[in-house]
Amino acid sequence: MKIKDYIKDKSLSIILRLIFLVFVVYILCLSRVENITINFIITLWIVLTFIEFAHYYLRKYDYYTKVEASLRGLDKKYLLPVLMEEPSFLEGKILYNVLSTTDKAMNEEVNLYKFNQEEYKEYLDLWVHEIKLPISASKLIIENNKNEHTLSLLEEIEKIEDFIEQALYYSKSNEVELDYIIKETNLKKYISNTIRRNKKLIRENKIIIDLQDFNSNVYCDKKWLEYILNQIIINSIKYIGREDINEKLKREPGKITIYTKESKNYIELFIKDNGVGIDEKDLKKVFSKGFTGINGRKFKKSTGLGLYISKKLADKMYLGLEIDSKVKEETTVKITFPKGSMTHIN
Repeated sequence: MKIKDYIKDKSLSIILRLIFLVFVVYILCLSRVENITINFIITLWIVLTFIEFAHYYLRKYDYYTKVEASLRGLDKKYLLPVLMEEPSFLEGKILYNVLSTTDKAMNEEVNLYKFNQEEYKEYLDLWVHEIKLPISASKLIIENNKNEHTLSLLEEIEKIEDFIEQALYYSKSNEVELDYIIKETNLKKYISNTIRRNKKLIRENKIIIDLQDFNSNVYCDKKWLEYILNQIIINSIKYIGREDINEKLKREPGKITIYTKESKNYIELFIKDNGVGIDEKDLKKVFSKGFTGINGRKFKKSTGLGLYISKKLADKMYLGLEIDSKVKEETTVKITFPKGSMTHIN
């Protein structure tokens, strides 16, 4: 609180006091009071007024300076009412009581919101697990009655299954630490699992998989890693079309190359495709929630959630996840696994 702002705030009070002083001096002059007495009264008035204003200013200045310092030091600004001390002056007490009341009301509202969110999450988790049963049953029926129509139906059911899985991972992505188990994981094994999982799409799109020879073990949560790998592979398959948009000229076959680079402190996994690539202006936004970009609108319908969830999970597991791309040439996704001493969980 600056002194000039304080004086400006008290300007009406100062003007009224000055008017009163002039009036008193005028009355004293009319009463023919000696000048020494009038001067003494004026001096006393000025001194007492200065002491009063200085006292109130210093008291408020000290309090609000502490409040501002506390606010600057807080990462979560809404916690300020909890740290504030009750002031000794009336205006501060009113402000303190107002903030305390609003803080209490906000906490009640937040608790209600969290309760509703927890209820919804529990329902969603239950729904996801329950719906897996009829989906599995449908796939089994199709498996026993294979024909052109049932196989098309199977493809759509598998899409539904992927969306359900995405919903489940999205609901858990904010609290991955509650469902997070670190184990030593063979990277190639889980990449192979992901490729097998998508073999039908790979075969239909005539994509060549170049899985180079490596035998790297990383420390990671297996479920989350498999989800991230699956999203990356699916995106590569989805946007790997090698046709010129205008001339429809066929180019080289689609290809996904998977390899690693290892150093003292980390292992880098690269998943590279020779697909349509990502526009430079879209590259910085690919991990944003709901962002689909030019490719998402032009080639296939996209929710814009797959990479968003993958990035969120990777960040919470302290993995690096980056994408580099050249339009109509290639896209490379890099996952960085840090090395360190970890606890083995069997």
